Amino acid sequence: MAKSTTNILKIFELIFTIGSLIHISQAITPLILTKGANEGDGVSITSLDLSLNAKISLLVYFLTFVLLAMRWRRVLATISSNKFLWILIGIVCFSYFWSINPEQSFRFSIYALGTTGFGLYLATRYTLREQLELLAWTYGLLLILSILFAVAIPKYGLMSGVHEGALRGVFTHKNQFGAFMAPGGVIFWLNALQGQKYNWIYWCLLLMSCATMVMSQSTTALGTFVLMLMLCLVYRIFRWRYEVMVSAVLAVTIVGIASLIWIAGYVGSDSLFSSVGKDATLSGRTFIWKAVWDQIQLRPWLGYGLAAFWNGFSGPSGYVQLAVRIPVIYSHNGFLDLWLSVGLVGLAVFVAGFLSTTLQSLALLRKTNDPEGFWPLLLLTYILLSNLTEGTLSNLGSSFWAIYTAISYSLVIAKNNNYVISE
Repeated sequence: MAKSTTNILKIFELIFTIGSLIHISQAITPLILTKGANEGDGVSITSLDLSLNAKISLLVYFLTFVLLAMRWRRVLATISSNKFLWILIGIVCFSYFWSINPEQSFRFSIYALGTTGFGLYLATRYTLREQLELLAWTYGLLLILSILFAVAIPKYGLMSGVHEGALRGVFTHKNQFGAFMAPGGVIFWLNALQGQKYNWIYWCLLLMSCATMVMSQSTTALGTFVLMLMLCLVYRIFRWRYEVMVSAVLAVTIVGIASLIWIAGYVGSDSLFSSVGKDATLSGRTFIWKAVWDQIQLRPWLGYGLAAFWNGFSGPSGYVQLAVRIPVIYSHNGFLDLWLSVGLVGLAVFVAGFLSTTLQSLALLRKTNDPEGFWPLLLLTYILLSNLTEGTLSNLGSSFWAIYTAISYSLVIAKNNNYVISE
């Protein structure tokens, strides 16, 4: 009876974990609730009833904390090992008291706390190898569903209007799909390198993810994916002997700087951007950043409260709307959005925690020869790159934040186990 109960619990947790990752990725449900609305349709998201999505999130968070309570000894032994993360969550929760929109900050603080808890659950329940396999299942399911949506119900799977024909799959926007699939390709690749019996499936999923990123017309996502694969080859340097590694890192740095100087001086920034379908303003992002920076300077230290700034023409975001003359719902830069939400204080705490996690990921990479040893550093690289022109971390309630939290705790657990990352 006890063994049967244990197996049932394992199956439940497997389904719960994959289902929760899909949900907090903002896939499927928001697309259906918005009835396939497109950018430029004139449909205001705030006018739509998305309460079902919020109720599902609360259910996920409730079950997460129940599962955490079932392993409370291990959770308590792990939770205090990342002080920067919980200081940041504390700032996020207290931002309610200085927020320009307290109700919204309170709601998104719940999301941030719940998503952080889910990341802690992933770390205390699954090893890094198991997490990578679960992510492959999640990304694979969403990739296949996205293709099916595009073929069977193109009203939902393909965009119209401003981005006519671009693939968005089971997400509400092509950029969201691209941002999700960029690390997905890396996940498929790392799983394929495991050399398991059915690793050909991962190679097929990798090719499909590359094709769909092209179909999404998201040059940022495709460029980030290619750069991550290139960096994975560079990161192998950190597994070399120390004296060789230092020389190699120095050589790569010099070559990288020289390449940037050559590109800037001889190719020219305008021609470089035009070659990838962009311009020197990064599709108007630089104008948005300038207007956002003006507003940051008005409340630099503590910000406007979590997720409180962007309210259309209401409040300070109205200045940005008028300055750039187009509808803007986020900064197109995750670090600026974090600064808007919790100020320089919160941003500094995040950066400190990020650097600490990066050092731990480098230590893991040097201690193990397994393919999944690359995953923490590659995920951190993706977070850094994607938040330069998008905002995958802006409200701390996304799947990327959950995975980041899981990795930051998993690195501590791996270190305590002498860098064992699988069972």
